[in-house]
Amino acid sequence: MYWIFVEAGFEASHQLAFADGSREPLHTHPWKLTAAVYAPSLNGEGLVMDFLALERCIQAAIEPLSGNQIENVSYFANRNASAEAVARYLFDQLAPQVPPPARLGYIELTEAAGCRARYQPET
Repeated sequence: MYWIFVEAGFEASHQLAFADGSREPLHTHPWKLTAAVYAPSLNGEGLVMDFLALERCIQAAIEPLSGNQIENVSYFANRNASAEAVARYLFDQLAPQVPPPARLGYIELTEAAGCRARYQPET
C-alpha cells in the first residue's frame, strides 16, 4: 500500500456544549490538519495522487471554517463542534474528491499542542 500525507492549517473558533446545557467560552485554535491518502498501486503518472490537487481539495474543505466560528457552518447546526466532529466533517468533504483507486484513509486534526483527534472510517 502506498500512502501520501498533506498538512494544512487554519484558524477557527468554537464553543463546545456540554450535557448539562452549559457552554465553554468561545475560543480560537490554530487547527492543524493531516490528510492521509492511500492506494494499492500508483496511477499512470506514478503517484497515489498529485500533492497539489490534494492541497487544493483541502483548501476548499477548510475554507468555510477558516476565520469563522465552526458552529456557523450548517453541518454543525445540531452537533457539537468538537475536534472529533470537525475531523469527520473534513473527511466527508475530502473523501469524494480523491480520485480512485486512491482513497482517503483518515483525517487527523490538532486543535492545540498535544491535543488531536482522528477520524478514520471502519473498513
